[in-house]
Amino acid sequence: MLRMQIEKVQANDAVLVVNADKGSERNYIGGATFLEVFKAWELGKRVYLLNPIPASIFGDEIAAMQPQVLHGDLAAVG
Repeated sequence: MLRMQIEKVQANDAVLVVNADKGSERNYIGGATFLEVFKAWELGKRVYLLNPIPASIFGDEIAAMQPQVLHGDLAAVG
């Protein structure tokens, strides 16, 4: 799965992360998704988060990649 990420990200213009709540964690982004976001950023692809950046160990790194946060509004993709 992780080895196929680069091909999948390269084949698209952007990555949309559906960072829903997981248990008590708001706007959860797990490790594999973080790696996909990083790969998209590294390749110069746009990154969209459906919900705000989570308060997690990846929070600062995700913010540094400057994703567009949609605040639940898919119509804001552009």
